[in-house]
Amino acid sequence: MNERRDEFFALINIIGYAAGIAHSLGTSSAVAHLDAARQVLVAELQAEFPSILSKDSITQAASVRAGHC
Repeated sequence: MNERRDEFFALINIIGYAAGIAHSLGTSSAVAHLDAARQVLVAELQAEFPSILSKDSITQAASVRAGHC
């Protein structure tokens, strides 16, 4: 179960990183799509672990820089 949660966090982080790059490239449409995908993943993660993770704690944990992301 922790592995699945970690995979969600990694994907949320990667999408946030990609959205930042898309923003710096001026591709607002891509940013909007990436932000929407990130919000869906946060909601899915929160649904799987409702008693443990709030939306704010998910966003904060997924924003921690690790590795090259």
